[in-house]
Amino acid sequence: MKKTLIAATLLLTTGLSGAVMAGSNHDNPPARERGFERMAEELQLSDEQKAQLEQIREEEREKFKTLRDESKARFDAVLTAEQRQKMEELHEQRRERLEERREGREHRKPRGDCE
Repeated sequence: MKKTLIAATLLLTTGLSGAVMAGSNHDNPPARERGFERMAEELQLSDEQKAQLEQIREEEREKFKTLRDESKARFDAVLTAEQRQKMEELHEQRRERLEERREGREHRKPRGDCE
């Protein structure tokens, strides 16, 4: 049972951490967006190519969300109410740690290109 709880926690934490990061209200675009723009520039993608790749990315996000929701429902069916509550508490702790780390990064200078 303990292994199941750990596995559930890891799976959902990974999915939720992405959701938490995606929902940030910062002026800077998320790292994945900056990375996409950097890649598009390096590859000299046309606007049409960017649009096609963005569509693929959106479809993948939707598939991942569906998978994450299905996995959560399956885990919830296995865990007791007490275990589900404990798992939510663990997720909240992880969200808080992620937010603290994110806030710490905001106060650092952005990295420049090393020359």
